Amino acid sequence: MIGGNSFTGSLGYIIPLCVVTGIIILRLDVKGYEALAMNKEKKVARFIGWANVSLGIVLYVGTWVMGMMS
Repeated sequence: MIGGNSFTGSLGYIIPLCVVTGIIILRLDVKGYEALAMNKEKKVARFIGWANVSLGIVLYVGTWVMGMMS
């Protein structure tokens, strides 16, 4: 196919973005909420941070597996 799939090309940007933003959320937001004793917000930030990191890893593994299959 000429030009390739634009969705696959954008994953090269999405995967590190998910992982980096997840790490930033875990490092900055969770620590900030912990310092202010905001427990509900800390739990939500922790969930969102780990969801971002997990999504980035799953997307990376998925693109690697799809690359192996083609």
